[in-house]
Amino acid sequence: MLEPWDEVISLQRERQLCADDVQAIQASCVKDHGEAHSPDCWNRLVNRIRDRYLNSASKEWFSGRRPFLLELDTLFSKAHNREVDFKTIEQRILDEKREWYRDKIKALGLQHATKSPSEEQNLQQRLNDRTIPIDLLISELRGAFSDGAVQNEEAFNGFIERLKLASTPQARTDAYVEMFFQPSHDPSGAARAQKYIDMVRNSVPVSDVINSMVRDRHAVERDQNEKQALHRQLEEKLEELKRAKAAHELDKSKRDKARQDKARAAAALTDGQPDLPPCSACSTVPDPQGFIICPLCQVLGDYYGLQVEPAIFCSQKCEDECYEAHVGAIHECASSQGCIQLHDEDVEMDEGGNILVYCRECVETLGIPSTFCSTRCFGENFQHHRDNIHLPERKTTQHEIDDRNQLEFDPEDGTRYRARKIEEHIITFENAMKGWQRKTGATVK
Repeated sequence: MLEPWDEVISLQRERQLCADDVQAIQASCVKDHGEAHSPDCWNRLVNRIRDRYLNSASKEWFSGRRPFLLELDTLFSKAHNREVDFKTIEQRILDEKREWYRDKIKALGLQHATKSPSEEQNLQQRLNDRTIPIDLLISELRGAFSDGAVQNEEAFNGFIERLKLASTPQARTDAYVEMFFQPSHDPSGAARAQKYIDMVRNSVPVSDVINSMVRDRHAVERDQNEKQALHRQLEEKLEELKRAKAAHELDKSKRDKARQDKARAAAALTDGQPDLPPCSACSTVPDPQGFIICPLCQVLGDYYGLQVEPAIFCSQKCEDECYEAHVGAIHECASSQGCIQLHDEDVEMDEGGNILVYCRECVETLGIPSTFCSTRCFGENFQHHRDNIHLPERKTTQHEIDDRNQLEFDPEDGTRYRARKIEEHIITFENAMKGWQRKTGATVK
């Protein structure tokens, strides 16, 4: 298989021979018949140009392109009868040559030798798009390989002339090296390409040299990609270790703080002057290790964080004497005068006994210690409580809540409503106490 430039040299030689023969036929026709294209000379002229393509003695660009040659043979047959002129045949040859050029570029793999993967991909796509004129592709290809060292077309013409004059294999090899590696223009680049220069000097086909260059470049790119991937993995691992270290230090800090808090609490218990309020019943300072605190106050203050002054009792006796009074005064039913115990003496409390409940929205969101004597009492007074406590407080704190879907309106009076499920609006004292125990780890005796 000839190298592309050898095909060019062969093409130039055969084309010149054909042009000389055509000129000789035309001159002979004028001399012998007094005209440029007599019938006999016309047939000789057509046959000479036909032989140029269909009976070429050397391998040229059109060799092996059988469908094209069959079509060309048909055109020459029509040309004998003057049904087709030479311009039509010439245009058909030019179109086919452009397609050959496109196929040649793809066969040589020149698109792989561009300066970047993006350029390679773009050129490959454009080579596959046969709607793009080959002249435009040639221009783009020149731009992709041009590095400003030499003018491509000028250099290629000089290269062809040098090959024509080369009388030895060594001279051809020197021409190859100068053309493709340009040691006189880029000595350092030629030094880096010594491997490929050696391949050329060892008569390796240029297409194989190009393939070797492409494989090596892809190998380098893969190696670089693997190194970058490894670098990213190491960075991610380092970040993971940093996060783990930060989490460990935070956890350690929390454990240290917990130990310090425990130590301070122990010191407070042994301190002779504990910071405890006096007994709510007898005003005696309670024993830090033996006092009693109102569980309702405990839950509201410690669990829900409300501003509640806890009731402290120094003994069981004081609690028995004053606890009920304390609950009635501080934790009275939030229904106030609407409490069902005040209006129905025979009312039965919640199943299981008198179970105190908190208003969930009040203690969890609004910061109000609203306590009700029972779930039923809260349910019957829900509208009054919501209208007079929830709605004004929401407006004051700018904590608007859309809870209309939780309401059930009276079909006969649209201004009256009740909670659709009262259980969603309460927290029983029992459940609140369990939550406080889970939070603090305390045990209630």
